[in-house]
Amino acid sequence: MAKIMLAVEIGHWTGGHNGQYPQLIEFDTAHLDRPFQVSEGWGYGLGGAAYSLAQFINTPYYLKLKTEAPWAFAIIEQGLAQQNIDAIAAELSMQYVDHPPLVPAHLMEYLLV
Repeated sequence: MAKIMLAVEIGHWTGGHNGQYPQLIEFDTAHLDRPFQVSEGWGYGLGGAAYSLAQFINTPYYLKLKTEAPWAFAIIEQGLAQQNIDAIAAELSMQYVDHPPLVPAHLMEYLLV
């Protein structure tokens, strides 16, 4: 599993191109130097950034996980002391199975591309 979807905000997105929604926070296990991927919009409206662990914890997206994905926030917070991104990646991968994001089925096909 290369990307783990930590949080999704659908907003008014119904599929197709949109400049604001969905808003995604993902963890990319294939790029552990900057594993936190944040994107906004879909298709032509897509924007976003990739963050290292040190950068990510200083963004509003990190705090957003506290309410949107408390399981992921707890794992990241526990891993901060050791700064061990491999351990964080392993734990997120294991726990993700029990914490998939809540996304309507008709929109999930877009997000899994």
